[in-house]
Amino acid sequence: MKKYLLMLIPIIFLININVFASTFTYVRNGDNLRVPSDVVVDNNNIDSIMKTPSVRSDEKIYDFAGVLTTKEEDELYKSIKEYIKDSKIDSVIVTTRDLNGFDINEYTYNFYDYNDFLEDGVIFVIYMNGNTPEIFMGTSGNKNEDSKSKVFSIYSNYRIKETLKYVYEKNLRGGDYYKACDNYIKIIKGFYNIDVNSNYRVDENGNLQKNIPWVELMVLSVTLTFIISIILLYSIGMFKKEVVVDCFDNCIVKSTMKVKRVSEELIDTIQGGKK
Repeated sequence: MKKYLLMLIPIIFLININVFASTFTYVRNGDNLRVPSDVVVDNNNIDSIMKTPSVRSDEKIYDFAGVLTTKEEDELYKSIKEYIKDSKIDSVIVTTRDLNGFDINEYTYNFYDYNDFLEDGVIFVIYMNGNTPEIFMGTSGNKNEDSKSKVFSIYSNYRIKETLKYVYEKNLRGGDYYKACDNYIKIIKGFYNIDVNSNYRVDENGNLQKNIPWVELMVLSVTLTFIISIILLYSIGMFKKEVVVDCFDNCIVKSTMKVKRVSEELIDTIQGGKK
């Protein structure tokens, strides 16, 4: 009986290793390379295709290194899906302990290109290389100048470097992989919102540029001109009229002889103190 118990201990231990984050991959073969329809397969890329993990493109979080819990994966997935819905730009996060013979930038682009993700997308890879993780961020899209994808203007080389520098120094140095991924998503969301949903844009060097709101400036100019004209007319007495107000009883507290502010009654009214 003791013999069987001893055999069970390593089995239980193995079962509990990496239970939070396991990612299923599919087998590529000559009959089904599992690549997007727009990928042209030839002798130059067939080996790279076969060495690239084949995954379900809707999972978005691929924690092959097992550094995230199930709850953390769920939180990151929700955040990424929200970003994709708003931006129409795909986003992928990969952690791995094996680059399958590639360097990290080759692994990153192959992972995105040889799986069925959207044409426009960003991908973040954390490579667990001993005690010092290596990270890379790549962009994918149409590079034709006539219909160039927005990912290249939003996520310029400068901004990519700043993103990687931030998450590495703030989070990965301390081994906080979840926070690194979480901050990465927040940063790419922020870049998108700055470029698309405000009066700012990102130039080709990754710098913020203020768009000049000409219509708003014209309306403001007309409004200010009108206000200044009214003030001038009043100042020269064109609209001068005599106003007699008996406010001794209403505006002064006789016991203290302090002037009451009208705003006090207004606040009382708003708060329901007076009708």
